[in-house]
Amino acid sequence: MRQYREHFVAFLDILGFKAFIDHATCETIYQIFETIHARSRSSMNYNGFQIQAFEAMQHKILSDSVIIFVDAEIEDSFPALLTVCTQLQRALANRDDPILLRGGIAKGSLYYEDDIIYGQGLTKAYLLESNLAKYPRVIFTGDTLEAGRKITKYMFPEVEGLFPGFAEDKDGLYIIDYLPGNYPGKLEEMKAYSDKLIRKCETMLNSLTDASLREKYLWLRRQIDESISHASQLQELYTQEANAKRDREVEQFNARFDIYRNQDC
Repeated sequence: MRQYREHFVAFLDILGFKAFIDHATCETIYQIFETIHARSRSSMNYNGFQIQAFEAMQHKILSDSVIIFVDAEIEDSFPALLTVCTQLQRALANRDDPILLRGGIAKGSLYYEDDIIYGQGLTKAYLLESNLAKYPRVIFTGDTLEAGRKITKYMFPEVEGLFPGFAEDKDGLYIIDYLPGNYPGKLEEMKAYSDKLIRKCETMLNSLTDASLREKYLWLRRQIDESISHASQLQELYTQEANAKRDREVEQFNARFDIYRNQDC
């Protein structure tokens, strides 16, 4: 007899996919799905022990929607799912033309077989994404976090590099931190990643007239600025860049002023 099993489920929406598919080539779109496949098959070895939850991770892609799920009875299943979602968010956001995700993560019953998937867990994750996420963020509630902590054995938050960063947003929901200040690379890589996200926001805000869409990118830009402010070395790079730009502008102004002054003479 078919039965439900408790799962942690992530329902992710690829933002702007409908417009993207109108101008992108078939190969470009395929590469995006290949990225999703690759990141959803992540693995992790900790002190010689393979985290089983990564091996048990499964996913399904439905056009612009991605469902990633793992049995909630498996140790470390929740932090493993957060890790996969974080890696996927970063990989897509780190493209030359960043692709952003909005999603929800929930715990609940699930049944799947071949192309069939349904259950309370999927519905809860979908409703989080469609009703509450609003911005380019992947969210979950406090009760899901507590349920996840109960089955966490090896991937403790205190162990640097194992448990992905997350934070409580201003509306009380928890969000996965894929922002520049939490980027796990060299400072130059962190800066390049940040630049891509900033350019994405500026491009959209310079062209969008839809109030709802503008709100999404305004939220992201504020989050990026806050994230940078918490990463002192990254903040220093941006401060140096801003000072250098100001100095160039002053030099250009003085050069123009000298031309006008000489003409008056």
